[in-house]
Amino acid sequence: MAAAEDTKKDADVKATKAEKEDPKADDGDAKDDKKTADAAKKPPEDDVIKKVVDGVGIPLDIGARVQCKWRDGQMYPVRVIERRAGPKGKEAQEEYEYYVHYEQFNRRLDTWVTIAEMDLSTAEQDEPGKKRKHEDAHDEEHAEFDPNALREHEEVTKVRNILKVELGRHEMDTWYFSPFPPEYTTCKKLFFCEFTLNFFKRKEQLQRHLRKTEMYHPPGDEIYRNESRGKTTAFFEIDGKKEKIFCQNLCYLAKLFLDHKTLYYDVDLFLFYVLCEVDERGYHIVGYFSKEK
Repeated sequence: MAAAEDTKKDADVKATKAEKEDPKADDGDAKDDKKTADAAKKPPEDDVIKKVVDGVGIPLDIGARVQCKWRDGQMYPVRVIERRAGPKGKEAQEEYEYYVHYEQFNRRLDTWVTIAEMDLSTAEQDEPGKKRKHEDAHDEEHAEFDPNALREHEEVTKVRNILKVELGRHEMDTWYFSPFPPEYTTCKKLFFCEFTLNFFKRKEQLQRHLRKTEMYHPPGDEIYRNESRGKTTAFFEIDGKKEKIFCQNLCYLAKLFLDHKTLYYDVDLFLFYVLCEVDERGYHIVGYFSKEK
């Protein structure tokens, strides 16, 4: 257990090393740290000030169900998973944001919404102790979890901490929670170096890193190359013990799109196989898999 904790601490320190290389980043980092501290000052649930709007008390309670607008403009039933006060604090009840689960859709489509997107006339609160049928459902995606472990997993990962990532020329909406170091949990978007997989809070930090890096392909050994139809692809074999930080960062990134992934820190016993597209700019990661040694 102690060894695992040391490994995690080592990963957290090294994962942010690139940010700390440039002293010009200190002012921006200090502001980000202040935002993190301010976000942590969340008022206790029993200290929330209620206001009645259209016969409904707001902010809505966690567990409340209401009709909410989706991207197609249609209204769908949602359940409130979490809530947070807006910039003006708990006194501005109309500005609360709600993290909701669309009950007809997969968890990866959970998102933050506001009162403006809801039909408050349909709001209803769960009765204490009442269970819904879907709460104990055991889907194939989580077959390795028993019901208790599944409930614990969903409690820990219920709210996505990172909403978007930028990797090379691509910006992607994330699907699930990933256990990034605490200083990154308030970032809505992370910027990844597509060659080293170091991640940053701001675009400027990534650009400084790219000006310094001399690595334009994954670490490890290139074990396969194919050239056809004007495109070149290559596979790299990477030892998790030798390239721990790269592999851990790869797992952080993968967890944003895999709800049931459990390998984050203990990468020593695994080999990682990374597929890249090759062009004049370097080797661009497009996928990977891993296996035990």
